[in-house]
Amino acid sequence: MNKPHSKRQPLQLGYSTNVPPGENMEAVYRSLEEYTVPIRERVLGSESCGLELRLGIGAAKDLSTRRARLEFREFLEESGLVLFSVNAYPLSDFHARRVKETVYQPSWMSPQRARWTSRIARIVDEIAPAGLKVSISTLGGCFRGHGHGPAVFRKLAANYLQTLEAILEIEEANGRPMVLAVEPEPETTFETARDVISFFEEYLCPLALERWKKRGSRARIEADLRKVFTVNIDTCHLSVLFEGQVSNLRELQKAGLELGKVHVTNAVALKNPYRSPAAFKDLRAMDEPKYFHQFCGADEEGRSIWRGTDLDQLPKRLLEGKHPDVVEIRSHFHVPLYLKKYRRLHTTRDDTERALGEVIKRRSCSHLVFETYTWPILAGGTQRRRKLIDGISREYRWLLESIEKLSAR
Repeated sequence: MNKPHSKRQPLQLGYSTNVPPGENMEAVYRSLEEYTVPIRERVLGSESCGLELRLGIGAAKDLSTRRARLEFREFLEESGLVLFSVNAYPLSDFHARRVKETVYQPSWMSPQRARWTSRIARIVDEIAPAGLKVSISTLGGCFRGHGHGPAVFRKLAANYLQTLEAILEIEEANGRPMVLAVEPEPETTFETARDVISFFEEYLCPLALERWKKRGSRARIEADLRKVFTVNIDTCHLSVLFEGQVSNLRELQKAGLELGKVHVTNAVALKNPYRSPAAFKDLRAMDEPKYFHQFCGADEEGRSIWRGTDLDQLPKRLLEGKHPDVVEIRSHFHVPLYLKKYRRLHTTRDDTERALGEVIKRRSCSHLVFETYTWPILAGGTQRRRKLIDGISREYRWLLESIEKLSAR
């Protein structure tokens, strides 16, 4: 959907296709026909709607021929789907029985990540509507457990530059505005706005000035870099770390880094864990074998004092007397946007609304995507397809109504 956002940037809004499987083009077509189009029709009727396409290596291989790309473009046009963004964070099977740390592979330490992301950028340039700005969200560096320090940062910078140069070449050759949007997430190289800013200023920009001399002056090189290297804020990720949504967004703005996309998402929160044994049991029960669900505990001052990479690291009994200063625990487990409570747990919806309000107020981003990729887990059992369509449609309406209210302020 397109809604007026500012004279400069029409707001693009859509839901991500990383919810159902889509590891090859057969699965992508099936996902769009069985979920995306029915959701569009239910929420918007005959009006077209925005689309964030999850595009990994398998589907990209299937789109290697011009004929395949043209056929897919025609399908999107006929289906009323406007491809404005791509989720190229998971490059391998995001719906495997076990994903966990494999979602970070290949990381940006590997030239393979740069090659495939560049290839995806070229594919999308041919598929998306002519002249439309496209954002490509991606992993923020690598999983910290695989390395974190200057030597790693230099590798990351070198590989990012390969893809960023490819994106600049696409715009210069075809007139396609396109950005790469790195996504901060707990336990990866970039967890916060500060991490991205530090990396940009200390590693990425200096290397670009060294390697991109053919592009012209120092000012031109830095302007080109800032144009295509942007950030994708996932509201759930910042909430889990007890990071202020508004302060992070303003830090990026102050540093001159653009917000390429916002993933509007909702996490679970357990308040007063020592007084909530039943709610703690609900949180512990959310441990499941497919995805990482990083968690963080904060004290009364809102400071993070206890962290883990997954819910299986929570004690089986109520904290077993450990971490007595923890007054709230949050976990990277996406739940529907419209929920303020999930079972006996709270959610971070208030945080999400604060981020959304800041973006709308400052007109700082034109690409908004909601992606509760845990829907297949949440809607387990019978009638899963109906539950997914009902739930995602309800999220869509909630987001539309929220934008309407915030825009009227």
